Amino acid sequence: MIRLFPGSTRCAMGQAKLLALIVLVSSFGSAFAQPSQHSYFIDCSSAPQGNGSSAHPWNTLAAAQAHVFQPGDLIALRRGAECRGGFAPQGSGTESRPIRLTAYGTGPRPRIIAPATERQALFLFNQEYWQVDSLDISGASKYGVFVSGDKGPMHHIYLKNLYVHDVNGGPLKNKDNGLVIVGPSSAAAVFNDVLLDGVDAAHTNQWAGILIGGGNFAYAPDAPLNRQIVVRNSTVHDVYGDGIILFRDQEGWIKTSAAWQTGMQPTQDVGTPNAIWTWTCTDCIVEDNEAYLTDSPGVDGGAYDIDWDNTRNTVQRNYAHDTQGYCVAVFAAGYTTSESVVRDNLCIDNGLSPRLAALQGAVYLHTWNDGPIKGLAVENNTIWWNPPVPDAPALVNDALIPDSPISFRHNHVISTAPRVYRSNAQFAASENTYDIAGAPLFTLGALHDVSLTALQAAGKELGSKVSQTRSFGPPATSLRIETDLDLDSDGLLAPGTRAQLVVLRDLAGQYGPERLKILIHLRSKSETGSETNALRDLEDVYPGVLQFDHHASANFRAGIIRMLTSSGISLQEWQGFQNAATLGGAVRARLGAPQYAHVQVFLPHEEKQ
Repeated sequence: MIRLFPGSTRCAMGQAKLLALIVLVSSFGSAFAQPSQHSYFIDCSSAPQGNGSSAHPWNTLAAAQAHVFQPGDLIALRRGAECRGGFAPQGSGTESRPIRLTAYGTGPRPRIIAPATERQALFLFNQEYWQVDSLDISGASKYGVFVSGDKGPMHHIYLKNLYVHDVNGGPLKNKDNGLVIVGPSSAAAVFNDVLLDGVDAAHTNQWAGILIGGGNFAYAPDAPLNRQIVVRNSTVHDVYGDGIILFRDQEGWIKTSAAWQTGMQPTQDVGTPNAIWTWTCTDCIVEDNEAYLTDSPGVDGGAYDIDWDNTRNTVQRNYAHDTQGYCVAVFAAGYTTSESVVRDNLCIDNGLSPRLAALQGAVYLHTWNDGPIKGLAVENNTIWWNPPVPDAPALVNDALIPDSPISFRHNHVISTAPRVYRSNAQFAASENTYDIAGAPLFTLGALHDVSLTALQAAGKELGSKVSQTRSFGPPATSLRIETDLDLDSDGLLAPGTRAQLVVLRDLAGQYGPERLKILIHLRSKSETGSETNALRDLEDVYPGVLQFDHHASANFRAGIIRMLTSSGISLQEWQGFQNAATLGGAVRARLGAPQYAHVQVFLPHEEKQ
């Protein structure tokens, strides 16, 4: 406890300064968990140019950029202030003493706003052991955040709690540009240990939302891959090209993230986009994500994609809905795609484009340039298929499969159209359930539009069955979701807490408060009050869609999630983290399709033309 004694003015002044210092320190959260070598401060709203100290901060980015930072240094921008120009801080940290670029004080995240004459707003080049967090970064013509290099491995690039937006430039020449790019500038560069946690990236006419890897170089077949890449609790929306992508990575992980309104480029030039996908990725996992309102000026335009030259990739427990293209695709082209799994995904109303529905279906297995698919399993997925053209099958497989056939097991296809799949003979389906309006039809190799009975008589689809199409009756008009969460924050939300809040925030934004009210009962585990900044930053994507109750009741149960009627009658209850597929599917079954209250009017390319 700090006591101010009224009888001593000098003592009171000293204690007041100490109190101010404590407040300043607490606003950094974990920045001081380990001693910093030096701390530097930037306040671009300050009139005099200072020396970077807390009492006399720098008031321009250029002044800070002139300094070479050392391992363990901390650079902090004042919350609520705006800094104009691009920023390329210098120096590298070490494994035990990374450099941190962050925010201090209370209020909105500090803003770095780059003019259109700048190539990027924030730039690190041939640097390593950095954490950048709690900033609002916008502007520039090619990159929002660009981390690159042209030599050797670069380690420990951590980007957390960032809002990166509004990067607008000229015509595209390749895919290595966009909002957040961590990628090489030569074939000799590679990254190890990259983490993006709580990065919201939005609005660009450049290609990507979040891209880790890439590089338009002539790589040798045995060239090293980027390693240990994690993107979690992040969102991308309103981009011309791809949402979240891993290119040339190993041990990569995209989880608990979301992408929507991807592929918004009016005319195809450098390629065709998807929401969340991987290419030349080894041991990569895409799980517990959400993708919707995806589009493309050409083909693709889907949610998830295991692309060519991928090895041991897994796409699981994801939610894809209301896309112009497929739910999930697996491709090979020139190189082999091998030993991959697509399982436990929820696909609802994909293939909204008549052109893409007929070409791709909800699940699309396709190869070209003699690239084979080997060892693929598609299992335990739920596919709601309501194609805009009645003869479009839910699954299309025309892939080159030289070895054992693709395994298609324990899937549940619910369709308003009769055709279930159109596949070549290298497709082994069994133990599936088909809820079809009318008599289901299957094409498998030389068997064209045959019944399930005919397939089973030929020794195919053993253990599979047909049932009637589900009917839920008229949808409810409104629902409530309430959850009890421990708010464990040291200035940055704990990953598990942020993951659940990102799922709930996205769901609330899709339906709007008139149809879906979401109330978060919070119990704070912090004594610094730093959660105020953390929650304020979370709401930058959809301000006000979540309601927070900071007074935990006596019956508080951490991790409980309840779905109720608008009058408070309990409908369903969950314990622990629930992904977008679980919560989104449950809400959709009762409320019907979202009206997407948080997005502008969405017009697919067919309608735009």
